[in-house]
Amino acid sequence: MLGWKSLTSEEGQELMMEHAKQTVYQNNVEQEEKLNGMMQCSAYSCSFDDQSLTYEFPITEWMENRVGQLHGGIICTAFDVTIAALSRFFAGENFAPTVNLDVNYVRPAYSGDTLVVTATAVAVGKRLTHVTAEAFSKKTGKLVASATSINMNIDTDKEHK
Repeated sequence: MLGWKSLTSEEGQELMMEHAKQTVYQNNVEQEEKLNGMMQCSAYSCSFDDQSLTYEFPITEWMENRVGQLHGGIICTAFDVTIAALSRFFAGENFAPTVNLDVNYVRPAYSGDTLVVTATAVAVGKRLTHVTAEAFSKKTGKLVASATSINMNIDTDKEHK
């Protein structure tokens, strides 16, 4: 969101919530047959003041690895979906590609549970946004994985000329 620093807390919260809702719709409906849509993120919350966004991802059988645990690539995807949504809000454009994503796996999660991912912007610059994130099991409340990411802020109007 260009000029987000000049927003009041209330204005920022309202815009961030609208952005979060729009992103869920885009992922689940407009990209329904792509990986983002298959993830079926939902039940989001956000805090403009804390610069954070939370999405929930239901864990289903198709997400399992060969030993019946949530596949690490799916955990990474849940981080990327959540972090990208947060980064796009601050970039003010529809594209904030991941430059780096570092994931630390702590414990397994299983089908029938929900992965709760919270991303927090640590630093937002003109070109890069630094984000940390944590993924928890909704059933146990225990940490499943943590991540750090760097996303590039792309002004799509300028980049495509």
